[in-house]
Amino acid sequence: MGKVDLLVAIRKWCSMTTRIMVINNSDNILAMFRKILEAENYEVFLQLFLNSDLRDVRRIKPDLIILDYYVGREGVGWEFLQLLKMDDSTAKIPVLICTTAIKLVQEIAGYLATKQVMFLRKPFESRDLVNAVQSFLQGSVDLVSTTAANLSKSDGTANKKTKGNS
Repeated sequence: MGKVDLLVAIRKWCSMTTRIMVINNSDNILAMFRKILEAENYEVFLQLFLNSDLRDVRRIKPDLIILDYYVGREGVGWEFLQLLKMDDSTAKIPVLICTTAIKLVQEIAGYLATKQVMFLRKPFESRDLVNAVQSFLQGSVDLVSTTAANLSKSDGTANKKTKGNS
């Protein structure tokens, strides 16, 4: 059992809520994350990318970080993820990355899964988010296959043959 797993188990045993930190570039999206996750009894901490800092992560000690990875400012998300994973005090915190940049993450999804990083394809419904968070926190998720499945879900065209494409 890892350090994060033990912390989650202790919080549950002591009736403490699970802490989730959400980092995004939009106040509106952050508010929606709060609404969805608090309805599931998670303790939610919100951060704008501009204000994200490892000191806050160390202070809050989240059980999970949900990180937005958005096209056009990819460097911001990757830089924060790199800092998070390089710091011994935050490296074991699982990260759920929400993204539309599927091609960019497909190549390294398997590797990132070994670092407790999972992806959720945007756009997603609230139940998709809740299911991903619950599975990830309960450790009942095979990160490599789940990440691959999340990335392959698309507009329905990924696995279908189209006319003239057979």
